[in-house]
Amino acid sequence: MSLYFENPVNFPESGSISVNGIWHPNAPLLAVASFSQERGGFVIIFDELGEPLKDVSCPVHRSYQVTALAWHPEKTILSSGWENGDLKVWNGSEKEFISVVGPHKAPITLLEFSEKGGRLVSCDSTGSVVGWKIDSKCETNMSFHLDLKESVTHLTFRMTISMWKVLLKLPNWRPKTTARKFRVQEGSDNLNFFIATQTGSIYYVNTAGSCMEVLNTEGVPLSYVLYHPLKDAVVVMMEGLTIGLFSVDYQGHLTETAKVKLSGRIQTRSIGNQGLVWAGNNSLAVLTGELTIRIWDTETNDNYVLPTSMKLYAPDEKNSHGKRNFHVKLNQTLCAGTNIGRIYFWMKKSNSSLMENPEDSWELNNINTISGTIKQLMWGSVMLRLPLLSVNCVTSVYIMKEQTISCCFSKEIWAMQKTANQVLLETDKSNYLLQLETQVTDMAISEHILALTNGRNVVVYEIIWKKTESVAEKGAGECSGSDNTSDFSVKELNRFSCENDGLIVYEKTIISINSKAVTLYSYQGSILTSITSGLSEGEPIGMDVTGQYLTIFTMEGFLKVYNLAEPQPKLVTPVRNLYDMISDFGEIIQAKTNSSGNKVAMTLAAANLVPDGKLYVWDIESDAMIIYDFHKYDFLEKNAVNSMYELEENGNVDDNGNREEEVKSVFDEICKSRIPLTLFWDKEDPRLLVCDARKLKVSNARKGFLSRSKSMTEEKKNLKDEEHVIITMFVSSENGIKIHDIKAADSDTRLLACATPYVVTLQKLSIVREIMADFDGLECCDKPTRDAVLDFSYNLSLGNMDAAFKAIKLVQSSGVWASLARMCVKTRRLDVAGVCLGHMGNAMAARALRLAMADDSLPLEAKVAVLAIHLGMLDEAEQLYVQCGRYDLQNKLLRSRNKMDAAHAVAESKDRINLRNTEHAWARTLEQAGDFKEAIARYERANTHLYDVPRMLSDQPAQLQSYMSKTKNKDMLKWWGQYIESQGDMRSALKIYASADDIYSQVRVLCFLGEESVAAELARSNSDKAAYYHMARYYETVGNYEEAVNFFTKATAYCNAVRLCKENNMADELWNLGLVVSDREKIECAKYFEEQGDLEKAVVLYYRGGMLHKALDLAFKTQQYEILQGDSHPPGFVPRIPRWWKSAQSISLRMSSSIRLWICSGLRSSLCLKHNVQLTEDLAEKLTPEKGLVDEETRLGVLENLAESLMLQGDYHLATKKFTQAGDKIRAMKALLKSGDTEKIIFFASVSRQREIYIMAANYLQSLDWQNQPDVLRNIITFYSKGKALDLLANFYVACAQVEIDEFQNYEKAFGALTEASRCLQKITGPKDSKQMQRATEIVQQRLTMVKRFVDIRRYDSVSTTPDDGGEELEAAVRRGDIFALMIHQCVKSGKFPEAKQLCGELRQLLSTTGNTPITYYLNKDIIEALAHGLGVPVSVIVPITPKVAMTSNDDAETVEEVIED
Repeated sequence: MSLYFENPVNFPESGSISVNGIWHPNAPLLAVASFSQERGGFVIIFDELGEPLKDVSCPVHRSYQVTALAWHPEKTILSSGWENGDLKVWNGSEKEFISVVGPHKAPITLLEFSEKGGRLVSCDSTGSVVGWKIDSKCETNMSFHLDLKESVTHLTFRMTISMWKVLLKLPNWRPKTTARKFRVQEGSDNLNFFIATQTGSIYYVNTAGSCMEVLNTEGVPLSYVLYHPLKDAVVVMMEGLTIGLFSVDYQGHLTETAKVKLSGRIQTRSIGNQGLVWAGNNSLAVLTGELTIRIWDTETNDNYVLPTSMKLYAPDEKNSHGKRNFHVKLNQTLCAGTNIGRIYFWMKKSNSSLMENPEDSWELNNINTISGTIKQLMWGSVMLRLPLLSVNCVTSVYIMKEQTISCCFSKEIWAMQKTANQVLLETDKSNYLLQLETQVTDMAISEHILALTNGRNVVVYEIIWKKTESVAEKGAGECSGSDNTSDFSVKELNRFSCENDGLIVYEKTIISINSKAVTLYSYQGSILTSITSGLSEGEPIGMDVTGQYLTIFTMEGFLKVYNLAEPQPKLVTPVRNLYDMISDFGEIIQAKTNSSGNKVAMTLAAANLVPDGKLYVWDIESDAMIIYDFHKYDFLEKNAVNSMYELEENGNVDDNGNREEEVKSVFDEICKSRIPLTLFWDKEDPRLLVCDARKLKVSNARKGFLSRSKSMTEEKKNLKDEEHVIITMFVSSENGIKIHDIKAADSDTRLLACATPYVVTLQKLSIVREIMADFDGLECCDKPTRDAVLDFSYNLSLGNMDAAFKAIKLVQSSGVWASLARMCVKTRRLDVAGVCLGHMGNAMAARALRLAMADDSLPLEAKVAVLAIHLGMLDEAEQLYVQCGRYDLQNKLLRSRNKMDAAHAVAESKDRINLRNTEHAWARTLEQAGDFKEAIARYERANTHLYDVPRMLSDQPAQLQSYMSKTKNKDMLKWWGQYIESQGDMRSALKIYASADDIYSQVRVLCFLGEESVAAELARSNSDKAAYYHMARYYETVGNYEEAVNFFTKATAYCNAVRLCKENNMADELWNLGLVVSDREKIECAKYFEEQGDLEKAVVLYYRGGMLHKALDLAFKTQQYEILQGDSHPPGFVPRIPRWWKSAQSISLRMSSSIRLWICSGLRSSLCLKHNVQLTEDLAEKLTPEKGLVDEETRLGVLENLAESLMLQGDYHLATKKFTQAGDKIRAMKALLKSGDTEKIIFFASVSRQREIYIMAANYLQSLDWQNQPDVLRNIITFYSKGKALDLLANFYVACAQVEIDEFQNYEKAFGALTEASRCLQKITGPKDSKQMQRATEIVQQRLTMVKRFVDIRRYDSVSTTPDDGGEELEAAVRRGDIFALMIHQCVKSGKFPEAKQLCGELRQLLSTTGNTPITYYLNKDIIEALAHGLGVPVSVIVPITPKVAMTSNDDAETVEEVIED
């Protein structure tokens, strides 16, 4: 928790009126513009403590005031605008303010720097706007001057890299030196800005100073103008609380994207943005009235009002009005001030994005009161880390500093800051409130010394214990607690000046740290020694003392450990640089040495200055770094990498190894996704380390932090879901880091120290010493017992049972064994718990634990819960059941504790299967208590009231009758009717049966009363089979057989109905029954009709009754084939069909009349082939046997026969399908190739993924016009590649090259194709004919060389006029006509026309010997005309006119033969 301490600014003289105050964005410097009657207007620069800067001469003007101030965003440069138009600039390295000559003659109302300080803009009241440039030497020069002729009220620059974006990257627990190392270096400065005038116009001014109007409100004044911190947008607020959001394009034009009209009291318009500020990424805080601040989310358009009351704070007075508010992103805090001096602080919750209601994301966490009317609030910071708030109360200015509550602890006494100048000292027996004259920023305590500081001075107090003498001289004033039982007193020893960032007390030595050195003082204030750091080491940024060892770490990552027991601090180990030890190292956040001085625990920031989520322990003796990763920890990977986590193979580990691994994995799961915050070594045991860790993310199901109440009715949380936990662990060189225990803590809990048997924390403004789980009940144990318990815990965490029992074998106290047994509940060591129970003599608990351990169905937590129950740790047992998800056992435990409310809640939410059991148990409890009314309700919910309510009320007939008269339960009413009927009251029973809708009982009673017609009508109007049956028996008894058969049929008592029909020769009724009765009754009916000679009905009934042989025999005898044709047949019918088939008259009859029968009979495709039956797709599918009906071999044979038939019939697609179903993809592909369907061939080859099919598809595609179809060409290459037919692919590339030469004369592409062919041949390994392969490779290489040579010659025009005789190899690669054409082209180009003419003649001679190819095939028209023109002859001389003949290709050209056959 934080407090805000105000510190008044020390003005040089009293009576000053402060007009404006502004903080430097990065440095803790506050510039205040003031005036007084004596001095006039002046500017003073203060530091964070409110002291004026020394050696700075502040400007003073007797007649004019300061009207505007602006800090440079990065450099220490302050610009001030004055009432007379003067502009004065102060450079941080100078003493005096420098006056800048400019065009302003009226009061300067606005001053603002661009985002990176490259441009300063000043505006005066007459509308004069001046742009200034501040160069590297901090000199101010005018860039442009605009005169708008109207007063400018608002000025805002466009942004590129917002500081908000930068700060968003840094968590709340960022390193201390973030601001010193962090610099915004990306992006350039944006010099464009917007200005708004008094008449409601907004102008856009670009870098060069050009101005254009982008918005006009038609005279409506503007209250505020802000630029969006994350995107190009401007927020404009007009009078009347109308706010508009405008997007900005690259030229500065505005486009309205959102608009809202807020309700509230209209505020007085003022210069500046104190009434409208950004409160987050997309949220605006608007001051809308008396103590009303409204948040508007520009993205979701939500708006809500912030709360203004706290639980412990009285409501505000009605006459207090909100005046100013401002938001800071450093700590997500929004503040507002009132005219009665009250300041409200709202904190944005860390999980605000997960809140269902947006208004819940802000919490009012502090209200401060100062004297005066607040005019202005302005946030600053110390190195972007510690927020500072300046409060301008006109006649005075305060600097409020947010400070974490200072606390310090020693074993005997501890202290906590209550207010800015009050410190509470406490011991086990008493406490004392120490009142101070100055504020406290830090404190430290030992058994005899208390040191307090405000950062500048140190005050030392001596703690005097009773029966001890003071170390100071007698006569010093003493003060002690007012309580007579106080066991100590304090008195001031000394005060001395000391610039420091923190204090530590070691015995009677005071250690301070600042940016220059770590200094050791005596309690009298004299310097004992000073430890400095070299320039390469950087300034010291942190220190700690544990035992006698001082740990110091510097900004550059250097770590030093000193022994303070020596007369002079002595280095324990050479200075180490963590940059050499840790990868991705950025900075040390904290480092602490254990009490033995051999291990240093650290938390670090990565190179991006964000905590890396790891705990580091440097083992000084072995110079090894032990690491535990909270953020990215993977148990299995960590086990493989770090041997420190492996269990030792000793005597007892084998038995308990799995259990240890299980417990360890549970701890690792709890620690995942956390950041370690603070850590402390135990003050005596060098192995024990305690740290607290906070979860990075909060699940959506949790909207806040639940209290750690022990009430069973409150919601329980698993430790892994807790946001804040405290972890105790043991660290050793041999075994690394072993987590011992994890305990949940409130979100605002702060870890202070570890002093066995206590873990000391700060909770809700009080220091709490929480007993460790191992020492429960042993708070006052002596040192040997404490050491024994620690040794036991350490060895237990290692799984070393021999050493664990050896550590405590001499302890005879039963309380110690009981405490160890309770500790086993925390550590889940049931084997150890059994030994402890034996020493305790608790046989019952030992037996229950042994049975639980033998039950493999119980998870470990449930077994531990059994132990906890017998130790009386019922709350812990319940929590264990929750952790393992055994809510049934939790429910049972709660019922046994008679906590029925909690048990019922668990059953309703988690254990629904036992909800009725819980209701019943609760009802039994209420019954025993005599609460029959509530017991009845619980029995009804448990659905056991049918038996239990009559049983319970059997001795209470009046209550039973009353209950039955009110109940609507039909089963209960039925029982009640039977009870009344047994009493002989038939009419009353009949009414009850009617209420219960019990038709059968009503019919039965009516028949008994002789009202058969009413009973029959009642039975007919309902569908109660029991009532039907009763009426049928009644009618059979009285001889009404027709009605009896009717009711027997309705009751589905078909056997009785058939019996009556046969006995009474009711043939028609029997036939109707035969259609609906079961198979047995159908056969009986069929026999009856066969005996009566009605064979047609007999066949139908025999067939439907399943007597197939009988049905077939009768059907053949009577030739009733149509009866046997249907879509479905009973089992066993199909195998009998062939006999009927063979006895039929002809095959044509069989084919026409019973197609489905012969398909089902197994006479399949062979008949189709024999009789040339045309197969359709539907028939082919019916001929295809389903899987499972026949053996696979037969099925495949049928499929192949079908496919062959389809091939003969020319249905290649269907044949392909059947071959594929038969698994013969090769034949399927051949069938598909016959179809010529290129698209399906490509698809089938792609999905088949067989080498032969790929090759077949590629061979087929080569027969197509692949030269003009790129997709076909690509598929050929793909299929040959996938089919690994590199020889065929090489041949194809050679063919491609020849096509490029013959048809397109494109030797470049031919060269590329030959190159690919050569690569394919080189990839072939193990050819069948190596000689043929070698010959093919040589041929391809020769052609490749020739083509390459020709391409190079043509590219560089280096051809000779005489063609080389390359023989047949040249002709095979490069056509001689192309060579002659190239030489002719070169000669014409160079003007050698006679040589060109000679070459033309040679070319014609060559062409005449090889065929009738015309010369124009090789020479284009332009070359021929150029040659004729150069020779001065007509074209016909060069190209004689001859009859056109068809060009023939050179079929004799040698091609590369296939090397490897398929």
